[in-house]
Amino acid sequence: GLFAFLLVSLLLSSCTLDNIAAQQDKATGLWGELVGAETFGQSFTSTRDNLYRIDLGTATYARANTAPIIFHLRVSPSSDGDIVTLTLPASEIQNDRPTTIEFEPLKNSAGTAFYFYVESPEATPGNAVTLYVNSYDQYPDGTAYRSEQPVNADLAFTAYSQEEYTLTSIWGVLSRRVRQDIGFFICYGAALLAVLAFLGVFFHKRHDRGLG
Repeated sequence: GLFAFLLVSLLLSSCTLDNIAAQQDKATGLWGELVGAETFGQSFTSTRDNLYRIDLGTATYARANTAPIIFHLRVSPSSDGDIVTLTLPASEIQNDRPTTIEFEPLKNSAGTAFYFYVESPEATPGNAVTLYVNSYDQYPDGTAYRSEQPVNADLAFTAYSQEEYTLTSIWGVLSRRVRQDIGFFICYGAALLAVLAFLGVFFHKRHDRGLG
């Protein structure tokens, strides 16, 4: 009964891990203060399901700004509505390191194009944040936007997915891999059995010599 309980608990247990779904984390400089009606944005494509987080390279000019920042996530720059809208207090914006923005996981996000942008309508010069940008446009699956106009550059960002793993799901992945390359796994299994058999004979002989 105890063994059965432990086995069921193991099968039902799970762990959740973060995986990178899109990334352009290199920067060449800052984009200037985000003030008034201006917006800073970036398009990208998620390579994984359950997109739930974007780390955005931000800077506060090492000062205590007070104007909040509004984050928007859409399918494209031309979309009318947001998938996600979040308001971040100025105190949550990091200086010279990524600011983490989390939202409910988007289940079918793999292979989907997205566009996010930030604005800070209450910000004024001297009371505003900025974003890190790469002016060499090194990210092939998207581009930066400034006030809704595409720019030959990319923001510094990393998008994450949330993956849940269980013993049964891992076994399912393993079984699919075995079926895809069954010859390799047969050879690998045979080699492993041969090594185990050799070790068994080796230690058995050592044991017999010790008894003699």
